[in-house]
Amino acid sequence: MTYMKSIRHVGRLALVAVLAAGCSGVFDVEDPQAFGDADLNDPVIIKNVADGAEGSLQQAYDDFVTVTSLLGDELESTSTWIDWEDISEGRLRGDWASTGSFSGPQDQVLRARFAAQSAADRITTVLGAAANSSPLLTQVKWVDGFADVVLGMGWCEGPLTQGGARSPNTAFFTQAVTKLTATLTLVNSLNAADQAKWRPIVLASRARANLFAGNYDAALSDALAVPAGFVKNAVYAEAAAVQQSTTGNQFHQNRNRSGGLRRQYFNHVLGTFGSAYSTGYLYDWYAPTVSDPRIAVTRKAGEKGVNNRFDYYGITKYSDRGSDQPMLTSKEMNLIAAEVYMRRNDYTNMAAKINVERTAVGLAPITAPTSAAAAQTALLNERMAVLFVEGHRAYDLHRFNLVGTVIGTGRNTMLPLSRNEILANPSMKEGEATCPRIS
Repeated sequence: MTYMKSIRHVGRLALVAVLAAGCSGVFDVEDPQAFGDADLNDPVIIKNVADGAEGSLQQAYDDFVTVTSLLGDELESTSTWIDWEDISEGRLRGDWASTGSFSGPQDQVLRARFAAQSAADRITTVLGAAANSSPLLTQVKWVDGFADVVLGMGWCEGPLTQGGARSPNTAFFTQAVTKLTATLTLVNSLNAADQAKWRPIVLASRARANLFAGNYDAALSDALAVPAGFVKNAVYAEAAAVQQSTTGNQFHQNRNRSGGLRRQYFNHVLGTFGSAYSTGYLYDWYAPTVSDPRIAVTRKAGEKGVNNRFDYYGITKYSDRGSDQPMLTSKEMNLIAAEVYMRRNDYTNMAAKINVERTAVGLAPITAPTSAAAAQTALLNERMAVLFVEGHRAYDLHRFNLVGTVIGTGRNTMLPLSRNEILANPSMKEGEATCPRIS
């Protein structure tokens, strides 16, 4: 397949980041062919090694969003790619016979995790005792921990360590909490400016990991400590292909109509579409005559996806290849807090946290739910609206056991383990899969 961004060896990822940093005298070497592993230990270059590790995760993140959005109920494949359709139609099973489009993104996240671990070793070697107070070590340790969170949300199983055996997705969240807790200790050793940058990133990451690990009190504490307005993006660009996003390339008419709004939501769209492109909005679940500005789609009358089968509604937030991908936000933190309050049957505080995001975009506040079922509906509807096509919805449907109810039965509820990992990992064999669960 050619639609995915190319994947580079971990060592080359570091060098790509180095070269992207500029053309200063750092790179004026007598013999360019002699530039090797030892040169990456130069204290000047070591920052680019750390940036390369994070860059590899950012490069993978929107591919994770792509495949999980196709798996859930937000989007469907409107492409001619059979492997996209396999994901979109829920056909995948354990030990799938081809790599499909689900393998590459998991491979990328695993590589990013290894790149971060390798970078941490290098930073520790180069900086010695000063490493623990360097933001570079914090950066790569965060990548290591957050990669586990991404792996746990997307794929039903994977290796917890390089070359490790199959482990269930839930084990990744527990491991992530441990890693991110250690990273937060490093944050405490940074100077004030670096602490201000990294503390919310690590806390937000751990809040999500704690939530999915079932550590609800800890998740609430972390989420409440993240400041309003916080955003951590994966950053893309219109420049070289490796800097572009798959979401921007494939989910909007400006580029390629390969994935769009799932058909079950067409009748939820408010707007008039003529011969020119215009923007419509899904209606607010709480007030169905009102447009929800958080769920915008772009369309013109009669347009089909590239498969020429389904009407096409593009995802407005990814209207170009340089559209950044939200990884962590204070908006998500409010929803994490709302979920913890829901699980405590504290529907008043739950509604208050939900209403922070609703009132911010001009929607009417909800009233406090009066039953557990109503509270869950409110939470999941708000999570879909606030986090639309940001990589959360498929896992929400899985963890609340709602795939069969919302999309249909007989579907895989998570992505299976990468076939590439099965074939390359000596601790794994074909035929050992016990997941994904089928709705």
